[in-house]
Amino acid sequence: MADITNPESVRYSNEQLRVAANKLNAAYEFSKSALAEWVANPDMFANTADTIIDGAETDGRHVVTGIMANNIYNRMAELVADYEASSSAKLNTILQYATNESVL
Repeated sequence: MADITNPESVRYSNEQLRVAANKLNAAYEFSKSALAEWVANPDMFANTADTIIDGAETDGRHVVTGIMANNIYNRMAELVADYEASSSAKLNTILQYATNESVL
């Protein structure tokens, strides 16, 4: 099998694919950590339409609710479950290309 030496391919691998792998791994590791904190504090956010008063009303960020917080929890849990399915096949694919195995 011949080595891939095309400068454009090498640049794309370094500047896009490795960066993507690092960011995907960062999302996974962040989600794992955030889920652990949520599980340790299960009463942080009721699954209600009550607004989380975090200053968003005055600084231009979207106002968020307990329902929205629970939905983000669900997306993080789905990401982790997806990456860890089938003996962590997707996670292993990412780690094989990433420049850092741990980014947190």
